[in-house]
Amino acid sequence: MDDDDDRETFLQAEGLPALSMPAFQLHHFAITESFQRGTPGFVTDDYLEAIAAATTLTAVELETAGLWVRRDGGYFVNDADSIRMMLSFREGSDANAAKCLARGHHLPSEDEDDDDVDWIICQTCHVPLKRPDGKPVGGENGEPPDYGPRHDDLTTE
Repeated sequence: MDDDDDRETFLQAEGLPALSMPAFQLHHFAITESFQRGTPGFVTDDYLEAIAAATTLTAVELETAGLWVRRDGGYFVNDADSIRMMLSFREGSDANAAKCLARGHHLPSEDEDDDDVDWIICQTCHVPLKRPDGKPVGGENGEPPDYGPRHDDLTTE
């Protein structure tokens, strides 16, 4: 295999070892999911088993690379930078959502009347409020997206 093939097969992100594309994706998706499940930095076996793609070899690759450490029921993520970045993002998102909740409504982006704008989002919490095609932002039947209880009753003004 020549060097060109290597660059197409493996990714080298700053601060991480070279990883296959599936390992890179699983690592970052699993970190995100660990926060959503309330177990920041711990990837459960249940999560890995629920993924349609084969994850066994990918998890072994992450473990061999030193990014995941096997624990009872899953893996501890040994990537402080990614965990710290996600934690900071989540804290900022929660703070912005609290501002909208305290205000009682979302603030549509200032370019709402601009015909060239694709999506209208809240200036504060970045929740999508309006699609460019006029279809509902939520599900196919128009139900609102589930952004959690902090956004349930908010409107735009």
